[in-house]
Amino acid sequence: MESFFTPAHRVVVSVPATTSNLGPGFDSMGFALNLRNRVVVERADEFSIEVYGEGQDGNMIPSNESNAVVQGCYRALESLGKLSSMPPLRFECHNTVPCLRGLGSSSSALVLGLAAGFALGGKELYTPISKKELLQMAADEEGHADNIAAAIYGGFQVSFKSEAAGKKPQWITQRVSVPKGLHCVLFIPDESMRLVGKEVSRGALPAYYRREDAVHNIGRAAMLVNCFATGQFDALRFAMEDRLHQQYRAGLFPFEPLLHAALAAGAHGAFLSSQGPAVVAICGGNTGIEGLGSDTMSQFLAEAVSQALSKTAEQFEIKGDLHVACPEENGIVSSGFDEQGSPLWGQEWESYYSKAM
Repeated sequence: MESFFTPAHRVVVSVPATTSNLGPGFDSMGFALNLRNRVVVERADEFSIEVYGEGQDGNMIPSNESNAVVQGCYRALESLGKLSSMPPLRFECHNTVPCLRGLGSSSSALVLGLAAGFALGGKELYTPISKKELLQMAADEEGHADNIAAAIYGGFQVSFKSEAAGKKPQWITQRVSVPKGLHCVLFIPDESMRLVGKEVSRGALPAYYRREDAVHNIGRAAMLVNCFATGQFDALRFAMEDRLHQQYRAGLFPFEPLLHAALAAGAHGAFLSSQGPAVVAICGGNTGIEGLGSDTMSQFLAEAVSQALSKTAEQFEIKGDLHVACPEENGIVSSGFDEQGSPLWGQEWESYYSKAM
């Protein structure tokens, strides 16, 4: 049964950054990271929107009603039959996820908007049925659920669209266990590379694939899941090999030298994040069934991989930033407040958000 609470005057919603594909898991694997975007939406006398952090210059993120967060919020309210009765809204977007760099910024905006609309309409966001409905709406809009599922549920998600005969198509996702102590070293190219859009990146892919390439990816995707589920990372560098998308995008982003450098420095595996241009190297974590890893060794390895990526980027004249992130187990986090500012639901917001920065 769906759950509703008293509609809030103001809602605060946060979702994590995400990476996807992980090499062979094209359009089906997503992974949440501990960077977060959040939005504050409240009832007002007139529409307004303010953007802080990433995208605040207005070049990449619209500061009007065409903004993806705003549009998502309106769609959610419309699905609840409450858009026409809703007063004007004020939006305040706080972004730490780099825009259009392969870390799920577009998925983040879509999920933020839909979730905020549900919350303003009084829909409980934490019930399985509400999350499932949110997944269906967002993934239908995006066309694939890899980043979407990770943003909603957190953790490592494997998802696909079920189209069984005689049944309504639906998106399905399940969580894969992630060992503790894992570090993700991100190399995020600067703004000069973010201008390559999704249409261009997907346009570089072939319409058809050879059977041997499909078989290549099927086996490696299965092995990749086992590596994470068991913490046995010896085979991860091979399990992250891909033949469906990375090689075709190599002409758009000079990322392959970065992957080679990360592996040579000791990373368990490395891959092009989503459609790029960011790359992710997996380091540390409790390795093996007995969990023999240590946080100190994980940090040491992450530092060595960071140095290797920095040196290689300088050698190939690739400008960008390094960031060491960790897996984020939580997806959507929300709080609601009445007109007097008293909390209606949710956890202590600022303490949670400060931990996610």
